[in-house]
Amino acid sequence: MVRLLDVVAVLIVAVVLLLPQPTISAFPAVEGDQADLDRLAQLEDALQRNPGDPQVAIELARAYLQVDQPAWALIALGPHRNRGIPEVHQVAAFAYATLLLPAEALREAEAGLSACERTSCPDPSRIRLGYLAELMRRLVRAGLDPRRDPLAAKRAVAEALHATHPVPPADSTSSKAPAP
Repeated sequence: MVRLLDVVAVLIVAVVLLLPQPTISAFPAVEGDQADLDRLAQLEDALQRNPGDPQVAIELARAYLQVDQPAWALIALGPHRNRGIPEVHQVAAFAYATLLLPAEALREAEAGLSACERTSCPDPSRIRLGYLAELMRRLVRAGLDPRRDPLAAKRAVAEALHATHPVPPADSTSSKAPAP
């Protein structure tokens, strides 16, 4: 019996010594300068106070796109995507394109164009949606699969998205590219 206890004790010590030590590596979820992070915090707070306001959701989604978080932008826009607001579809199309999902980006851009037909839509938004839809349509027709050729997809989508960026105001001092 004593031998059995000795064997069990040796096994317990061996297991404890041979198990890998747990390590934790923490990384920030969002990287950016302090102004971007403060703006995200303010917009998240505003959206929590008034979740039904599509303009706050649109601004939050644009802020997420500026810090390279397109999936979070889509989550912020989620409750408003079926309400027929052209800007929501425009930002969602941009986010899907950033995620290299041209078929979904095309669907959102076309939904935005049809929303523009039903409501009054500013000409720049209509032009951006039309241009983005046409470029995504080309990618879908060409059969460009981001899983098979990610570099070509990224290059093509980047060209499309670059052309749809709004022009910053003349008095803008920020060197950062504006969001859609």
